[in-house]
Amino acid sequence: MDKFDTKTFSDVEQPPSIIEGTSDKIAIGEEDAEKDKALALLTAQNIAFDYNSPESKAVLRKIDMRIIPMALSVYVMMLVDKNSLSFANIMGVKQSTGLTPSQYSWLGSVVFFGYLAGEIPVTFLMQRLPLARFFSVMVIVWGGIVCFHSVCTNFAGLMTVRFLLGMIEVCTAPVMIMILGSWYTKEEQVSRVAIWYTASGWGNVFGGFFAWCIYHADTFRWQGLFLFEGLLTCAMGVILYFFLAASPTDAKWLSDKEKAIALERCRDNRTGTEIWSFNKAQLIEAFCDPRLYIIFLLLVSTGLPNGGITVFGPSIISQFGFTPDQTTLLSMAPGGAAVVGTLVALVVAKYTNRTIAGVYLLIISCVGVIMMLAIPPERYLARYGGYILTMQFPICVLFVITFMTAGIGGSTKKLAFGASYQLGYTVGNIIGPQTYRQKDAPNYYTAKYTMLAFLVLTMILVATMGIIHLSWNRKRDSQDAIDAQDGVVHVAIENEEFADLTDFQIRSFRYPM
Repeated sequence: MDKFDTKTFSDVEQPPSIIEGTSDKIAIGEEDAEKDKALALLTAQNIAFDYNSPESKAVLRKIDMRIIPMALSVYVMMLVDKNSLSFANIMGVKQSTGLTPSQYSWLGSVVFFGYLAGEIPVTFLMQRLPLARFFSVMVIVWGGIVCFHSVCTNFAGLMTVRFLLGMIEVCTAPVMIMILGSWYTKEEQVSRVAIWYTASGWGNVFGGFFAWCIYHADTFRWQGLFLFEGLLTCAMGVILYFFLAASPTDAKWLSDKEKAIALERCRDNRTGTEIWSFNKAQLIEAFCDPRLYIIFLLLVSTGLPNGGITVFGPSIISQFGFTPDQTTLLSMAPGGAAVVGTLVALVVAKYTNRTIAGVYLLIISCVGVIMMLAIPPERYLARYGGYILTMQFPICVLFVITFMTAGIGGSTKKLAFGASYQLGYTVGNIIGPQTYRQKDAPNYYTAKYTMLAFLVLTMILVATMGIIHLSWNRKRDSQDAIDAQDGVVHVAIENEEFADLTDFQIRSFRYPM
């Protein structure tokens, strides 16, 4: 008779709530099962699930029609609101409020000091409040803060509202990562996150278009921009309040049977669909996971160039020799190129993997920075082309996000990684605007060389993440093969896919490439 190994997980002790047995399948403990609405719903429905059935495909279409438009719209508005300062700059906000060049740079950085201040409270509230309702209220509040930009008359007022904006906006990426990971399979997450992340391009397109329309007003230009975009964000928050669902169990627009189908679709993710109570062991595990620090460094290295371009992007375009009116329109083209670049990167990822697609995008961006540095000033159209290529780099973050949605298990551990993501993004975006020094204007060569160096660092980090995942998958496959030869049978845990278990704890878990 084969040996029977009751140790379910390699390298990590089983959680005490898991009941061991002597058969080939054991179950989640009653206490944990009661905590998880997904398990309760699946038990009540007890459906026979077929991923390729017409019912399953109909549920997926319904999910796509609800979740993706809301996720895309809210992220577009976040980027439009964040970029509004750069358009206000060419509309005269400096002159109206008496800003010095140094003070303007700090208005770009202070948003991310707000991120730092809001990081811990937001993470705490995300685990204790209904996620979708909490997020929708935060969106309404941030829209109101954007509106208040229009009544500021000095540096102190603008610093205050920019800081508050950061405190509220900090929840956006972690919430969206949690929600998309709860609705889609690992295979679907790449394409859906890619669609969501086209917001990085659409934000520039719509931001430039709004600015161009409002620029033609005789007065109240930059004030009108903030007021219009703030009210639009508030309206978006109201829509989210009534229609956004954080997971299938919360979706009022699905029947109980459809909810069960939506949950079964994501069973093989093995990352869970609910936010459970705080788990200290998972937090410790997160700090022992090298990817936590790689995620932080990745977001610093992409956040630094992003922070500078967010604040100085239109200024960079205008120094190529364009008028303010032309600059607002030309700011749309890099956004459109980023949307196309996202779709191309998605094709590259499909035929290779996420790591290669991320590196491909970063190579294009490096070429763009080199063009802006090397091409003579009189060839301004070619330098503008370099700027468009440079703006491909934010897209690589979508592959970092899918590494997190598909590669991290355990609700507390996922929140810890979300905090690391947001902290790195914050630090990079604080530093970024400070690399654009007044003495380097109008070409800002120091900022561009710094951008190039950090894009190269990002390439190295993306490759490192892919290598780690490849190594861990091979190690698990090798151990399974050895165990099979030795006749070792590992206990299967019934419904482990919906338990609050980490990727380290689930033996069958494999990491995305």
